[in-house]
Amino acid sequence: MKPIGKLFEELAGENPLFSELKTRMLLMDWIGLVGPVIARHTAVEKVENGIVHVVCDDSLWLTELSLQKDRILQILNEKAGRKIFRDMVFRRGKINGKVLG
Repeated sequence: MKPIGKLFEELAGENPLFSELKTRMLLMDWIGLVGPVIARHTAVEKVENGIVHVVCDDSLWLTELSLQKDRILQILNEKAGRKIFRDMVFRRGKINGKVLG
């Protein structure tokens, strides 16, 4: 019998619905991915075609995250187990403390 995680990985690779579900589940742990300080000032707005759209509450955070984009993408793809995120786009906006979507 296969572990549930392995089965889910196989399904995500074969079925776009499971891949989308895996992406959403991964980003639900935004705090765990980027840390509490960054998470307090950002929220994932959406993911389209491998591009993660992130809202920042301040232009300083927008600039800082733009500089850290490659590192964050590496973390996201490592957690995903394969390269499903190819870019990040940041914009300034209001944050309600939750991952949007």
